[in-house]
Amino acid sequence: MTKAEIVLTAWDKTLETRDFSHLSVFLSDDFQFEDTTGEVEDLTTTKSWCILGEIRIKNFKIIRENEDYIVATHDVVQDGKPRSNVMVYAEKANGKFIYWKIQRAFEM
Repeated sequence: MTKAEIVLTAWDKTLETRDFSHLSVFLSDDFQFEDTTGEVEDLTTTKSWCILGEIRIKNFKIIRENEDYIVATHDVVQDGKPRSNVMVYAEKANGKFIYWKIQRAFEM
């Protein structure tokens, strides 16, 4: 498993179990998550929606990966919403992710 697959699997495990400890070991204290609309959230806000357990992610496809960033796609399953796919760009510093940007597209 690549490092990108490991962190994405941890993210899904957090969504499944509502236990943020699976993911928190990979994120910096000053972590920022930017959604499709450009809204930027901090670590605390990211944790709050992750532990709700409303979505699951799967079918990870790694496009590019090195010590500083990952680019990947994955599917999202969310009750009451059409299937969707996400493209992820995430940056690392000092071994932890500091920034995570997604672009989410829904099936028509």
